[in-house]
Amino acid sequence: MQPQNIFPFIVIGFIALTFGSFVFKIIKNGGFKAAMFGAPISRTVGEISATSPSRMMNVVVRVHVLGGDSPDKAVGLEFVARSFASYQMMPVVLSKMEARKLIMLLESASTNN
Repeated sequence: MQPQNIFPFIVIGFIALTFGSFVFKIIKNGGFKAAMFGAPISRTVGEISATSPSRMMNVVVRVHVLGGDSPDKAVGLEFVARSFASYQMMPVVLSKMEARKLIMLLESASTNN
């Protein structure tokens, strides 16, 4: 086989491996969102809605308790931004210590107006 004939097989193999890895994470963690966090979602604590300064975009922040074996993945923050023609979801995983620090920062920001 010539080298130019091998290249498509390498590309297809890489795509299949990447896709297969993500499907495995979805099955292992119990869903698409859980795969994005890298840990199963034990429960959703709640959510808060906000609007962007231009009022053209709706932003929702959801707080999840993450399961699994790792103590480093304790809290999941799901940021969802929606507008007329777009949807963007960004997961953020925090350890318990990082979540406590975020709580302190938010309390400090809300009391020092």
